[in-house]
Amino acid sequence: MRPDDEIVPAPAPHGRGGLFYGWWVLAAAAALGFCAFGVVIPGYLAFSVPVRAELALSSGQSAFIVGAAWGVGDITSLAAGWLADRYGARRLVLIGGILCGVGFAALGLANSFWSIVLAYSVTASVGRGLGIFPTLMTVVNQWFDDRKALALATINTAVTAGAAAILPALSMTSELIGWRLAAFAAGGLVFAITLPAAAVIRSRPEDLGLLPYGSETGGPQQRAGETGRPSARTTQRRNYSVKEALGTLSFCALAIGAILRTVPSDVLVINQIPLLIWRGVAEERTAAYLSITYFATIPARFGMGLAATWVSPRWMLSGAMAMVALCTVAALLLRGDAVAWFLILSSATGQGVSSLAWITVGEYFGRQSFGTLVGLMTVFYGVSGLIVPAAAGSVFDRTGSFVPVLLVVGVMQAISASAFVLVRRPAGRGGVE
Repeated sequence: MRPDDEIVPAPAPHGRGGLFYGWWVLAAAAALGFCAFGVVIPGYLAFSVPVRAELALSSGQSAFIVGAAWGVGDITSLAAGWLADRYGARRLVLIGGILCGVGFAALGLANSFWSIVLAYSVTASVGRGLGIFPTLMTVVNQWFDDRKALALATINTAVTAGAAAILPALSMTSELIGWRLAAFAAGGLVFAITLPAAAVIRSRPEDLGLLPYGSETGGPQQRAGETGRPSARTTQRRNYSVKEALGTLSFCALAIGAILRTVPSDVLVINQIPLLIWRGVAEERTAAYLSITYFATIPARFGMGLAATWVSPRWMLSGAMAMVALCTVAALLLRGDAVAWFLILSSATGQGVSSLAWITVGEYFGRQSFGTLVGLMTVFYGVSGLIVPAAAGSVFDRTGSFVPVLLVVGVMQAISASAFVLVRRPAGRGGVE
């Protein structure tokens, strides 16, 4: 028995009608991801105006709180990925979810800049990186060979949908009962969802005597009705070690493309409101555009992720990033509300690229080292997230213009599009795409 299995007894492997247990794992992971990611990632943005007013924080301090939170979570994911691959992710999900809930609730007690950093940017964000995202993707990846793109697209969409839905909900709740009570309530909700989710989630199908969905090697371990029909692509899938994956051009190109997608995206989202005001958008409309930005990512993540079932990922990745770069050019040339819509299109398309990149890691490199590989990719832009968005804001503070920032962002996006062209299925797995 694995140490993971000691938390709480699992339900029977069959659900209604003999449903494969991995679908229950996916449902639990999606519910927890929706709630915890939705609270932690955009949560402080919902309170930023009243918090700044009450605690007399500067714009730079607010930007640091958000950038540090995202960066700390991403850096934590490297250790989480290695631990999940080696020991299983279930206990990480439990600990991480609890830290998310406790940390965000503690935000309601904060009375200074550094107490906010400790509660939100450190405690809640370490919890997010440790047990929520991308750890929940690691769990889901373990349970599926066939339908992997569908499963990973679902968990990616769930976390984005959580951010889109919970941001306005927290804003309204803050107006009704105050930001401190709203933080307590949101943190308590995350804590409450974590416990039943951890009771359902299992790190690997082998922990219940099963094999991944679609595996053709079931034998006596695979019960009738618990696997889908294996596809040709599934039967050729190989599991790569970290060293083997790092030695392929495909993974290196995928990592470079993903990093150069994410860093500019963080710059634009964190600085979206002042950027829109600079381009002539009325201040009272900027918050609405930010909410639309989050909602627009939902169909993009799911649609592009699901399309990976039929279309070569590299062409979708490269083409989407070319479109993102063109949107940045439009933001440089245009003024007014048109800029907001181009930034919304850019963000949605970029988030679809993010979902597709994670799916490609699972499809091309298998189950064995998925958590570590995703953690390696995440930690690089996590470090950048601590520095680059705040640096971009500082450039605007000094120059009164986002032109230098947008120029650099556009170049990074163009390089990302070029790198993704090199992402092919590694040789020795049924051919190269």
